[in-house]
Amino acid sequence: MECANYYREMESVKCPLCGSDSATRVLNVSGPDPYLDLIGRKYEPLARFWVRCDRCGHLHNSVRLSGEELETLYDRFRDEAWRKESPDQYFDRITSLSPDQSENHQKVDLILSLLDDRRATDTGQLMIDIGCGGGVLIETFQRRLSDTWSFFGIEPTSSFAELAHRRTGATVINANYQSSLFGETKFDLATCCQVLEHLSDPGDFLTQIRMDLRDGASLYLEVPDESDFRSLPANHDRFMAQHVSYFGKALLQRLLEDRGFSIEHSGVHRTVRGRNNLWFLASAA
Repeated sequence: MECANYYREMESVKCPLCGSDSATRVLNVSGPDPYLDLIGRKYEPLARFWVRCDRCGHLHNSVRLSGEELETLYDRFRDEAWRKESPDQYFDRITSLSPDQSENHQKVDLILSLLDDRRATDTGQLMIDIGCGGGVLIETFQRRLSDTWSFFGIEPTSSFAELAHRRTGATVINANYQSSLFGETKFDLATCCQVLEHLSDPGDFLTQIRMDLRDGASLYLEVPDESDFRSLPANHDRFMAQHVSYFGKALLQRLLEDRGFSIEHSGVHRTVRGRNNLWFLASAA
């Protein structure tokens, strides 16, 4: 229990799922962290590692960013000077990928194959992409669904929210997500990809999503899968300071069910970039 005792001697960092501050170290993070560099936070005072909660088994990061640091990060991490490409260059690069190299094409193919035929082909459906980035997933949906659905997005980085609206025509709000940003509108499909792992309270976030969905609507949720701990090096980008959590299937399924969702389908897929993603298609019960 030496690792757990060392962890408790540090500034208390509570498990995002159950609130326990008892945990055991499972991975030491090494090498530069470009996200800490971006916000100007020094490495020296930080012990950078991942732990598994002793109470519920959830994996989470010892490094937590303050609200001010997160605002700075989301303001800067899409900057052209940092990414070495403009927002439009990013959009053009991602949307020009061939279907066999495009994670967005693979996601859309999966989602539409799992929705029943009426839902996938019906007109008048409303979709919201939560954390829509530059709108590349929305654009991929639009290719498949033409003008039969209406698309909405939420994106905290202002330059990418503007990009998503301008390049797709979707209704996009530049904000951190919470329910009712679109008033009384209820959605038929929500997608939330690579967002939940960034959050200090993922359970409340799922509650907010449920409030924005009509009864029987679908949520496609995708997060990094804990199998990355066995297949990626300790200095991989996925283990850096921007991520709070790593999810396993059983814990995330229980969290979804506790927040008003019924699981329809789930799985883990390995992306063309060699990353492991856990996904669920769940219905709003």
